[in-house]
Amino acid sequence: MATFPRSVSLAVFRAHIENGLSVAIGVGITGLGAGLALDFHSGIAAATGAVCVSISDRTDPLRQKIWIMGFAFLSACFFTALSSFSRFHPPVFIAAVAFTGLWVGLISAYGKWVLSLAMTCVLAFVFAMGEYFPTVSDAADHLILFVCGALTYTTYSVISAWLFDDRARRLLLAEAMRAFAEYLRAKAALYNPDTEGPATFRALIDAHAALADRLQAARDALFARRNHRMQLKRIDTLIALLDAFETVLSSDADLETLRNAPQRDLLWRLNGFVHQMADEIERLTLALRARHGHTAPLRHAEESRQLLEMIRAVQEAAPDDPVIHAFTATANKLVLADSYVAALATALDDATEPSTVAANLDLDLFRQDGPRGPGLLLRQFRWRAPAFRYAVRLSLAMTAGLLITIAFPRFAQANWILLTIALIMRANYSVTRQRRWDRVTGTLIGCALAVTFINTLPAPVLLLLIVVAVGTSHAYGLVAYRITAVGASISALLLLHFVAPSTETQFFERIVDTLIGAGLSWAFSYLLPNWEREDVPRTVRGLLAADAAFADAALRLIHGRQKYRLARKKALDAVAQLSGAIRRLADEPNSNRRALASLGELLGANYLLASDLSSMPVLVKLRAKELDTDAADVAISEVRERVIALLQPDAVHEHRDQPPPRHSLTDLHGSEAMEVLGRRLAHIEHAARKVARLAARPVIEDI
Repeated sequence: MATFPRSVSLAVFRAHIENGLSVAIGVGITGLGAGLALDFHSGIAAATGAVCVSISDRTDPLRQKIWIMGFAFLSACFFTALSSFSRFHPPVFIAAVAFTGLWVGLISAYGKWVLSLAMTCVLAFVFAMGEYFPTVSDAADHLILFVCGALTYTTYSVISAWLFDDRARRLLLAEAMRAFAEYLRAKAALYNPDTEGPATFRALIDAHAALADRLQAARDALFARRNHRMQLKRIDTLIALLDAFETVLSSDADLETLRNAPQRDLLWRLNGFVHQMADEIERLTLALRARHGHTAPLRHAEESRQLLEMIRAVQEAAPDDPVIHAFTATANKLVLADSYVAALATALDDATEPSTVAANLDLDLFRQDGPRGPGLLLRQFRWRAPAFRYAVRLSLAMTAGLLITIAFPRFAQANWILLTIALIMRANYSVTRQRRWDRVTGTLIGCALAVTFINTLPAPVLLLLIVVAVGTSHAYGLVAYRITAVGASISALLLLHFVAPSTETQFFERIVDTLIGAGLSWAFSYLLPNWEREDVPRTVRGLLAADAAFADAALRLIHGRQKYRLARKKALDAVAQLSGAIRRLADEPNSNRRALASLGELLGANYLLASDLSSMPVLVKLRAKELDTDAADVAISEVRERVIALLQPDAVHEHRDQPPPRHSLTDLHGSEAMEVLGRRLAHIEHAARKVARLAARPVIEDI
C-alpha cells in the first residue's frame, strides 16, 4: 500500500497526459465561446478549427512551438479552403484529394516532428468534406468560422506554452528520469539468476532505446534556453542524469561473465541494489512536480558497504578468480552510479546554485537539428526518394478511397475512409501494419461506446464527452494509437449525432468505412514500398562509424568533456536506431530470419562494446592515482588505433579475425590498477573484433 500513491502519481505526472488535458481545455474554450457568442452550429465549426490545429500542439520547445503552431494554422486554413471550394467541381476535387496525399507524404522528409503537421492537413481536409455547402457563400461562411476557431486555439496554445514553459521542461525531464528508472529495472532483471538470458537482455536493449529517445527530447527542450537560474538548474539535472546513466551502462561491460556466474547470492545482491536506485529515481521524478522543489540525497551507504564487503570476502577466498574480479568492477561502478544519483538529487534541490557546466559546453551540438528549408522538399522529386514513394502510395490510396465512395455512395463515406487511410499508412510497412489493427479495433470499441453514451446520457454530458475524447485521443497519439482511435471515434460520432442524429446507421457506416480504409492502406503499402531491409546495411555502417568515433574519444587517459559526451550520445543513438530497425524488419513480409538473428547478435555485441567503452572514463576516474601514466597511455593509444581500424566499414575482413597483438599489454603489470586496465583494454579489443566480425557477415550485407 505504501507504493500505491507513488504509482498513481507517476502514472498521472506524464507529459502526454498534461498535453492532452491542455488540448481538451483549449478546444472546449474555443467551441463554448463561439457557441455562446453565436449559435450551436457556429460553435461546432469553430471547434473543428481548434481540433485540426490542436493535432500539432505537442510538448515542444517554446521557440519551436511558435513556428509549428503557425505552420499548423496556415495548413489547416489552406486545406479547409481547398476541400470546401474544390468540391463544387468534381474533377478538381479528385485532384485536390490526390494533392493532399502527395503533400502529406512529401513533407514526411522533414522527420518525425512533421507527422502531427501532416495529420493537421488531412484532418482539416476531411472535416470540410463532411460538411454540406449548398453554395460557395456557405462554404466561405464556414471557412471564416473555422479560421476564427483555429486562430483562437493557436493563440491559446502559444500563450499556454509561454506561461507553462518551465512546467513543460520539467515534464520532459521527468519522462527521461522515468525512462532511466525503467532501464534500471530492466538491468536489475539481468542480475536475477532465475530469468532467461536472451529475452531479458533484449528487454534491456529495448529499455535503452526508449531512454535514448526520452533523453533526446529532454536535450532539445532544456538546452534550447539557458538564460535564467531555473533553466540552468534543469540542465544540471539532465547532465547529472546522463552521468548516472553512463556509469550504469559501464557496469554492463562484464555482463556476459556475470550472467554465467555461480554466485547466486552476489547476483541477488546486485539485483536489489539496482532496484533501490530505480526507486530513488522515481522518488526524484515526483520532486519535479514543484517548480521550486526541495530534495535531499538518499544515499545507500549501508547497502553499498554491505555489497562491497560481501564481494571482498568472496575475493579473499578466490583472489585470482576472473568472475570475482568482474563482480568487484561491477559493484564499484554501481556504487559510483549511486553517488551520481545523489548528485542528481542535489541538482534538483532549489537551495543549490547552478553549476558552470552549461557555460563550458556547446549544448547546441547535442540538440537534434532536423532538416529544414524548401530545398529539401524539391530534392524529394526523385523516383528512389523514400518520401516521394510514400507520397505516391498515399495519394493513390486516398484517390482510390474517394473513387469507391463515388461509385458506391450509399455504402461508404469518403471523409472517414480518407482519414483512416491517412492515419494508418506510414512510410514503412511495420508501422502501417501495427496502426491498421489498432485503428480497426479502436474504431469498433469507440463506436460501441458512442452508441451507448448517446442512448443513456443527456446532451450536456455528451458535449463534455466530446471534449474529453478529443483530449484523450490527442494525448495517446504517440503513446498508444489504439486509445487514440477509440477517442477519435467517440468524438466524431458524438459530433455527427448533434448534426444529424441517426446513430445506428452512422455506427455501421463507420465500421464499414474503417474496414475499407484499412484494406486500402494495406493493399497500397505494397506499391513502391520502402522496405527496412534496404536500409539495414547503411544503418550498420553508421553504427560502426559511431562506434569508431566513440572509441577515439573514450580510449584516452584524459577525456575531452565535450568531444566524449557528443561521441557517446551518437554511439548510443546508433544502437537505438539499429534496435528500432530490427523491430520494423521483423514485421515485414518474407523477412530473412537468419538476417534477423544476425542483427540481434550484432545489436547485443554492440551494446556490450558501448558499455566497455563507457567503462574507460569510469576506470580512470576510480584508479587514476594508481596507474603508471606513461605505460598506460602507450597501451591505450595502441589499442585505440587497432579498435578504430577494426570498426572501419571498409576494413579488410581477414584482419578482423586475427588475434590482437599482446605486446602493448606487457607493461601493464606491477599494480592492481594496471592489471585491471590491461584486462579492460583486452576486453574492449575483443568486443570490437566481435562487432566488426558480426557486421561483416554476408547475410547482413546481402539482406
